[in-house]
Order: sequence, then structure tokens, then C-alpha cells
Amino acid sequence: NLETFPFDKQRLIIPFQSLIGLDEHTFYLNPDTNESLDFFLKTASIEGWKIIDFRINESLIYDRYGPKAGQSLEIIVERKHGYYLYKVLIPIILILMICWSVVWIDPRELESRLTITIVCLLSLIAYNFVIDSELPKLEYLTVLDLIILTSYFYATIPNFLTILSFNLSKTDPERCKRYEQYAKKYGPTSYILAVLLIIFFRVATNPDHAAASVAWMFPR
Repeated sequence: NLETFPFDKQRLIIPFQSLIGLDEHTFYLNPDTNESLDFFLKTASIEGWKIIDFRINESLIYDRYGPKAGQSLEIIVERKHGYYLYKVLIPIILILMICWSVVWIDPRELESRLTITIVCLLSLIAYNFVIDSELPKLEYLTVLDLIILTSYFYATIPNFLTILSFNLSKTDPERCKRYEQYAKKYGPTSYILAVLLIIFFRVATNPDHAAASVAWMFPR
């Protein structure tokens, strides 16, 4: 389940099942099992992942021949999301902040404002092509996919706002000034809020697959 990617937590399950009945064979834990697993947690390394914990679950498996013993080793891992945070999310946020900086330029400077907003939009598109190979190809949207789509939406707003403000600066300067103030106050902050809401709702709907770094947003 990668819906909370790149802030996801996964469970790696290794099942063990007896092929004969309980009267002939059963599983038991070696006294050294927990000690060996503790040592594994401290020394093992999985590239891109952090090993959090392990569980040993016992179970009975029934078939037409009767009950059989079964156990499973469950290893809980969290994705190391530093790469995606520093090399994907933060650069995208910086591009968006530059794009929205045009609201501090005089509305009559149409060419200057459009140059910045269009260049930022093209930069965002180009950057998406660069990071595309790092993203999982899925039929549903992950946290990162939703953030990227939201970023595209917010990168287009300053373009339309620039054209609207330029026209209003000639016909209705007061309304133009009011729109520009709204953009300064709510533009960048609403984008940051939208990103946080995306993470929150994904964590809320998939708490078992959310890393501890974001799971605090939805305590259980």
C-alpha cells in the first residue's frame, strides 16, 4: 500500500506453515529467537528503509486434513523519506514561492509578471520529468502525486491573476488592489495548507501504512 508514499510504513511478512498435522509436528520458538531478531534490528540494513520492529504471530491453519501449525515473522519498516523531502518536495515548494512572488510586482508590469509565472510553470513541468523515474507507477494517487497535481494547479493561478490584475488596473484600480492583497495574503499560505491537508487525509485513511513522522497528525 503506497497511498502515503513517500511517508509510508510497510509490513514484511514471512509465513511458516507445517505440511503435517499438529499430532505429528508443531512449531516452537527457540530461546535465542528474540535475541537474534533484536540483533537483526540493530545491525541489518535495507537501502532506503528503516527497520522499526518485528512481531512473531502464531496461528492455526485448517484444511480438510485438520489443524496445522503456522507462524509468521512480521518485520515493520518505514521508508527513509529524506530524499523525497529535500530533493523533490522542497524544490517544488520553492518554485511555487517564486511563481507567487509576482503579486509583489506592479500589476501594470504584465510582461515581467508573465515571464516569471510561465518560466516557473515550465520549470515545474521539466522538474516533474526529471523526478518521474523516482516515482512508483500506480493506478491510484499517492501523497506525492497529489502534491504535484496541486502544485500544477497553484502554478497556473498567478498567470490568470496577472492578466486579470493588468486589465483591472486600467478599469477598476480599487478592485485590482483588493485582489492583489488577497493573493499576497492567501496564495502561498493556502498552498502550504493544501499540502498539509493532503498528507493529513492520506494518513487518516491509511494510518497503518503511515510513517511515525506523519502519523502524529492523526493519533489513534
